[in-house]
Amino acid sequence: MGESALMREVKVSEMGRRVRAAVNPVTTAATGWWCHSALRHALTGHGPTARQRRLIRHGLANGAGRVPSAEQMKARAAAIDELLRREGHG
Repeated sequence: MGESALMREVKVSEMGRRVRAAVNPVTTAATGWWCHSALRHALTGHGPTARQRRLIRHGLANGAGRVPSAEQMKARAAAIDELLRREGHG
């Protein structure tokens, strides 16, 4: 490899490093905004909204992180059975 080719390679890698140094903070900020924006939830439907995250963080979300107990599941099943019997489905 000639000296001029090596110098070009060094210049290209230095230029790439400078471009990445300039672009990385911008893309990091944009990613942070996107991940925490209500627009992301509205467009994709994925993840909790900002309001839901606040409720979860403060432990106020309805059933946040809880699994119903066996008694609760039995009570729900009994209520559903009762509704079906009332309407003549069972």
